[in-house]
Amino acid sequence: MRKSLCLASLLCSLLPAFSAIAFPDDSACGGALPPTRIVDEEREFTYTKGKGHYQVRFNYTGDNWTHADVAAIEVKTSRPIAVLPMQYTRPGGMMPGAQVDDQLIGQQWNLITQAEMARRLCKLGFVVFTPSISDYGENLDGYQAFEHFIAGLHKGNRNIQTVLLTADAHNPNIQNPLPGAQMLVTGTNPRDENWEAIIQRHVAPFYKKVNLGNRGARVRGGHSDVEGSSAAWHPLIERAAEYGPAVTIMEVSRAIDIVEQAGSIEAGRQWAGPLFDAIASAMHEYAVVTKSGRGAAAHRSH
Repeated sequence: MRKSLCLASLLCSLLPAFSAIAFPDDSACGGALPPTRIVDEEREFTYTKGKGHYQVRFNYTGDNWTHADVAAIEVKTSRPIAVLPMQYTRPGGMMPGAQVDDQLIGQQWNLITQAEMARRLCKLGFVVFTPSISDYGENLDGYQAFEHFIAGLHKGNRNIQTVLLTADAHNPNIQNPLPGAQMLVTGTNPRDENWEAIIQRHVAPFYKKVNLGNRGARVRGGHSDVEGSSAAWHPLIERAAEYGPAVTIMEVSRAIDIVEQAGSIEAGRQWAGPLFDAIASAMHEYAVVTKSGRGAAAHRSH
């Protein structure tokens, strides 16, 4: 069985050297995850993927990328839940991520951000899930299972947030006309503007200090930037947000900005430390609000 994240500071420092880190049964906080249960919805599902606490059951026909036809995954806990996905694959894989100086850094940066956020959220009392595309297969089928697992967690639980921290490429395209720091949120499902505002309020001092612009929360804009447009979606966000709005891919900045300011992607671990602190604090604040019943996510029906 693979060891959990951050059992020792030595492991945290070595994380980027691994090609993939996943946790089929252990928690990123050390010890076992709380019991999980795939809800019996009295119907058959075509696919059963993953193992242990990371198992998922779902249907996928390829007809609707924004919909997650998935069995709910209930976590037996009264604590808030954080999902920190490992989306990026090794260089040359399905999703290698941004490139700096001819080096693909998507997985390295995702490993750093996952480890640093897990360490902070564990201390704040969260149950932390760290699903990896590598758990399900570094291909399109594996990515479908990976996304449906996250959606299943959101379908089965109330006080839950998914935050994926990435480093943006620096070449504009139709989906991302202004590369840089931004909080990508749902394009087709209802948003929780209170959650977005809490996170933006917490991260603002970091971006002011490092003198980097932060575009803030915006719809992903697959082929449209119009709020609510069926063309404005990102599958990971939309599938989970169908069952709860607290889902985001946050571009910390352009990858080249991290290297310029920190010296290297690895050095970005320390450079972005105040940002990791801020996001973890924001997630904790929102979890308290949600538990008290004042958050929009607390009122969504599963």
